Amino acid sequence: MQMLLVDLVLALVVGLLLSWIFVRFVHDEGPWRRPWAFAVAIFLFAWAGGAWFAPGTLSDGWWLTYWIPFLVVGLVAALLIVTASPQREIETDEQAEQLRREQQAVLLSVTVLWWFLGATLIGLVVAAYLR
Repeated sequence: MQMLLVDLVLALVVGLLLSWIFVRFVHDEGPWRRPWAFAVAIFLFAWAGGAWFAPGTLSDGWWLTYWIPFLVVGLVAALLIVTASPQREIETDEQAEQLRREQQAVLLSVTVLWWFLGATLIGLVVAAYLR
């Protein structure tokens, strides 16, 4: 139970810190229409990755290296999400309308993917503690 709480707090800190850094310093170059969703995704990635790559018990000096897998997995996930986000410059009203139609066309598939990803990451977290 102690490891679960330590991992949860570490993942939460990494998720909030990385999402704040990316939203603050990357500005318009990312999925910032819903920054809470970005933070939740980074939190879940960090927790799942940290739970799988840093299993074990707390020991003396654990804080020196135990947090590194959480940070690395969270950072890689954040970079992948930011680089995979579509970047477009809208110059005309026609381009804005085209973009709006495209966004409506993929909304359902992105929503399904989001929930599938979240369920998968939660499943990985649970599996890490049940092994």
